[in-house]
Amino acid sequence: MALLRQCPLDLAKDRGCTFPGCTVPAHLCETHHCNPYATNPVTDINDLTQACGPNHKMTEQGWTTRKNQHADTEWIPPPHLDFGQPRINTFHHPEKLLLGDDDDDQDDS
Repeated sequence: MALLRQCPLDLAKDRGCTFPGCTVPAHLCETHHCNPYATNPVTDINDLTQACGPNHKMTEQGWTTRKNQHADTEWIPPPHLDFGQPRINTFHHPEKLLLGDDDDDQDDS
């Protein structure tokens, strides 16, 4: 379980449900462990994410979550539902749409 002191950080970090396309704000979400707590009983803020009730239940139906190299939560569908849909929700972070993927790789010369 997430500690009370971790919840405000998680709410501020994600700003809402991290399931792609979901618009539910953070105050209506539940805290989700990207690595299932039953198999990895560690509560680390870097492993927590926000999910609304219906999308949180998707993890019981074969969906998995993981953090990518930018610390964004990726929702991975079960193989029979994976048809190339987005895995990251940018709704609560519109500023990320303005940044290019190669901004860190630009040469200053």
